[in-house]
Amino acid sequence: MDTSNDIYRKLQKHIDNNMPVGLPESKSGLDIKLLKHIFTPEDAEIALELSALPEPLERIHKRLKRKGIPIEELEQTLDKLVKKGAILDCKHFVKKGKGKYYSKAMMVVGMFELQAEKLTKEYAKDFMDYLKEGFYREVFSKKTSQMRTIPINLSVTPENNIDTYDNIKEIVKNSTGQIAALHCVCRESKDLLEDPCKQSDIRETCLLFEGSASMILDMGRARCISKEEALGILEKAETAGFILQPSNSQKPQFVCCCCGCCCEALGSFKMFPRPVEYFHSNYQSEIDSDMCSGCEECIEICSMEALALVDDFSTVDPDRCIGCGVCVPKCPSDAITLKNKVNKFIPPKDHDSMYQKILLERIGMLGMLKVIPKAILGKKI
Repeated sequence: MDTSNDIYRKLQKHIDNNMPVGLPESKSGLDIKLLKHIFTPEDAEIALELSALPEPLERIHKRLKRKGIPIEELEQTLDKLVKKGAILDCKHFVKKGKGKYYSKAMMVVGMFELQAEKLTKEYAKDFMDYLKEGFYREVFSKKTSQMRTIPINLSVTPENNIDTYDNIKEIVKNSTGQIAALHCVCRESKDLLEDPCKQSDIRETCLLFEGSASMILDMGRARCISKEEALGILEKAETAGFILQPSNSQKPQFVCCCCGCCCEALGSFKMFPRPVEYFHSNYQSEIDSDMCSGCEECIEICSMEALALVDDFSTVDPDRCIGCGVCVPKCPSDAITLKNKVNKFIPPKDHDSMYQKILLERIGMLGMLKVIPKAILGKKI
């Protein structure tokens, strides 16, 4: 019996278990192939001892004492895995911790995004195939998502009375610590697969804040930028017609500038009859037919196919409009405005609150009641 994949199957189940977003088993074996891209069998053995929650190096070492691995060697291995984007370096996320902290990583948002700027064509193809095979059901749902949609700055007016967590300028201005600019891994994938972005040649369109910024900069990737540079990148992205998607909390750890031709989330949701059900957004476009000239510029720029020409005037499909506001500045007649939705979505307070909510939705209260005692006792989850 072939046992060469046993360690990777164990790792797949370990990552799939008690994580906000799992790593489901694939009939074709693509889940194993993705793990083999970044874990050697020896690496996988080490990763099996990591928890979903950040843990200090010393606690992880205790689990591996039976293997006789010196703590210095373990630290080197874990740091190597961090550099490979296989696990997370969590010291920047632990408020009162000292020393090094590590945890296992999800595939998304996690291992896949951490391949940015070092992605291979083989990994990109395997990931896209895995996503299409069924992983999209794990990542994209009508429940709490890891990302939300906020309006571009050019579409906002004083009448919107926009909240700070929906205001991209305020998000940047209120961020503390470092800010990092990283290449978009989705566009990098499309480039490698010879299907480049049809909307722009801009690639450095992912911004990371605070702990996430510090982690990616420590990995030796991305570049540290000022708040002014961050706003400049966002201005270019808005002009290109990109959609702003920050992480789904009031204090986002990142913001992605997405397009319908490269972003797998947008591309997948676009195929559904009611894409709006899958997006957390507080706004929607509205068109004044008396002002509309029927030029169709808004239709061309919409990534969600939410606009159409009816009786020579543009109309908005409320089931497809996600409130990104990209169409607003593109209208030469100023016929489009962004309107606040009646039922406001208030994102989770912070990064941890968001993932706690997603995990609860995934494993249920009974599952949480099993996980919480382990977390309190410092056991592996």
